[in-house]
Amino acid sequence: MVLFKKGTIAAAFVATSLCFGQAAFAQQTAAPQEQQTSQTYSDEELRSFLDANTKATEIQKESRTALVSAIEEQDLSVDRFNELAKAHRQKKLEEVAENPEEIAAFSTAAQAIVQLQPEVKEKVEQAIEEEGLTMEEYNNILKAYKEDPAVQAQIRKVMAAE
Repeated sequence: MVLFKKGTIAAAFVATSLCFGQAAFAQQTAAPQEQQTSQTYSDEELRSFLDANTKATEIQKESRTALVSAIEEQDLSVDRFNELAKAHRQKKLEEVAENPEEIAAFSTAAQAIVQLQPEVKEKVEQAIEEEGLTMEEYNNILKAYKEDPAVQAQIRKVMAAE
């Protein structure tokens, strides 16, 4: 099973100063000290989650390819883009950039990345909903998977049965 992994250009997502709306696809902000209770999901819910996750992961991979292309079209490497993004967040872009052309290339690439986000977000949400889950349900199962060994065991069981 492939659960959302931070790709090689994770910093590119951050670089756009959180303009991506929902921070990199279905990541949670933890609620203040929720009571830790083991959640049980039906096999059907977990199958839907697994199918939705597979689709969302494919969409995410495709979007990474588009993001890398947007960066490379500006004659920047992903690593250099990430360096410039870090400098931009620290308000040191002019100090780190080699010349004004590199700043312009960085800006153009960052804008292209920001423009891709709404479409990608919509595709991910649609893929999840096509599997019969709401974004909230999907995020709850994802969070439970990350935090609860019982849910992890449930998911492994469902995967083994397939």
